[in-house]
Amino acid sequence: MKNLIWLALGLFAGNAVADDGVIYRCTSSNSDVPTLQRTPCPGGSKQQVVRIPAAASASPTPAPVPSPPEPAAAGMPPASAPSPRRPGEGRTIMEAGMVEREGGDLILDSASLPRQADAAPDSNAPPKPPLPPIFQCTDSQGGGYLHEYEAAPGRCELMTVQGLGGATPVNAAGCEVVRDRCEELPDAQRCSSWQQRFRDARGRERFASPENRDKARGERERLQGVLEASNCPVPG
Repeated sequence: MKNLIWLALGLFAGNAVADDGVIYRCTSSNSDVPTLQRTPCPGGSKQQVVRIPAAASASPTPAPVPSPPEPAAAGMPPASAPSPRRPGEGRTIMEAGMVEREGGDLILDSASLPRQADAAPDSNAPPKPPLPPIFQCTDSQGGGYLHEYEAAPGRCELMTVQGLGGATPVNAAGCEVVRDRCEELPDAQRCSSWQQRFRDARGRERFASPENRDKARGERERLQGVLEASNCPVPG
């Protein structure tokens, strides 16, 4: 019985935690079981007044105050944000080499690194000399060829020698000096013409017989040196 009374008091106390409350414990003359109510007991009942104090309201937890930043150590400059890269500025190895592959992983790809040959030329380096003159020549048969440095010199073409009476003398020979028509190419065509000379020499070296291979290699290296000494690139 006492347990029921205290349970009822607890329920009423839970409903009255906001402010002070008064609970009336009433016991009627024909029952030994008391009742609890907020109004006074009816007449003929035994009444007991129970006062329940209001529960103290929980004070709100103050928000944490952010701590001020620590002062920089004396003599150390403040950290600055990275400045954006200007157009034409070289990238670092990690920027240039990290390549995303399937699956989202990043790998270091050496093929994506900038080559040393791509570096800007030194502005203090002396300018390279222009290419030597080169001529476009046409022979007597209508064939064309390139000749370096100067117009092609005259050449002697053999002639048929016939003696008196129709007989050809022993060791008799004759020739006619023939000069091909040559024209110096303008500067705009000079680089491509020298490059063509190099390609032709490279092809002769590639298909040269063993006894002629050294001579063909020397000619190709000579033409490569002419191109490397100028601003005209060597064909790949």
